[in-house]
Amino acid sequence: KNDYEYLVIDDPKPAGFETVEVQSGWTWEKLPAYKEFRDERVAFFVEDLPQGTHNLSYRVKAEIPGRFSALPTKVEAMYAPTIRGNAAEWKARIGE
Repeated sequence: KNDYEYLVIDDPKPAGFETVEVQSGWTWEKLPAYKEFRDERVAFFVEDLPQGTHNLSYRVKAEIPGRFSALPTKVEAMYAPTIRGNAAEWKARIGE
C-alpha cells in the first residue's frame, strides 16, 4: 500500500546450491538494487520501492544431490526495523 525506502532483502541460499554469479554490484533489471553475494545468502539493498509488485532474481546452480529446504526470504526497512516481512519456505529436490 505504501512506497518504501532503504530496504534490505536477505535470501538464504539452500544447501546444495551455489550462485552462478559471484561478483557483487548494482543490478538495473526491473528494480534497481545493490546485489551482494555472501557464503550463506544473497542480500539486496533497495533504495526506493514504489507501490506495486516487483521481482528481484539471481541464478543458482545445483551442486549436491538430495532434498533441501530454503529458509524464508526476509525484508526489513534499514532505518525502521518495525517494517518487515518474509516469504514462505520452499523445498527442492536435486537428482543425480
